[in-house]
Amino acid sequence: MTRTNEVSENKQIWRVLLEAGLIDIPPAEFAQRIKEAKHVVMGRLSELLEHTTDIRERDAAAYSLATLKKLEHTVSRSGRRASD
Repeated sequence: MTRTNEVSENKQIWRVLLEAGLIDIPPAEFAQRIKEAKHVVMGRLSELLEHTTDIRERDAAAYSLATLKKLEHTVSRSGRRASD
């Protein structure tokens, strides 16, 4: 990855975090907050799969879970780069 691409990727990440209201979380707590959010979404998705036929809410929960997993991966990659 070129330096320009890396800077561009970092700007995109920060923009997304800012828009999501996640920018004020101390970096040391960020991974834990993602884990907690994933746990809540997985619980709700489980409920939806067992008890409802609301496909839109199920899809939204599944999409949210996928987004949290991507965010978790991005945060873990950023942490590894910072410690290199």
